[in-house]
Amino acid sequence: MRLFIATPVQLPIYGAVKNSLSKYVEGKWVEGWNLHLTHKFIGDDEPEKYKTKLKIKNEKLKVKGIGTFGDRVLYLKADIDDDINRQINEKFGLTNDKPFKPHITLCRIKNIKDKKFWDELKKWENIEFEVPLEVYLYKSTLTKKGPVYEKIYKYE
Repeated sequence: MRLFIATPVQLPIYGAVKNSLSKYVEGKWVEGWNLHLTHKFIGDDEPEKYKTKLKIKNEKLKVKGIGTFGDRVLYLKADIDDDINRQINEKFGLTNDKPFKPHITLCRIKNIKDKKFWDELKKWENIEFEVPLEVYLYKSTLTKKGPVYEKIYKYE
């Protein structure tokens, strides 16, 4: 089973961001109900190995700004320490193959149709909001229409 550990994110202004920027880019936008911050992608494994307790602080996940990974991924910047990522690595014996860069993917960009995209992106630089820090083990099923995510365990 394909697994990852993440925090779901509800973004009330997602439609406005998407409408504003999609004029300038072609790509695969994440469905609003699928938005999340991935703490750790696990891959194919048995879920029972990951159903245990983590020490999740009762806090909010802060989103501060928007950015891109090159010209391929549009994302929201998440302001969170790497405590959850560190706990996951230690508790489950996973490695930190890449530095943890907390973010919420909005769109996988295929093509920037118009260079005005970069100016339009600046209009969203000061986006800021908070969401409850809830952490779940997810199952990811790949389909022709895109991935389908299902929460299978809540970490407390």
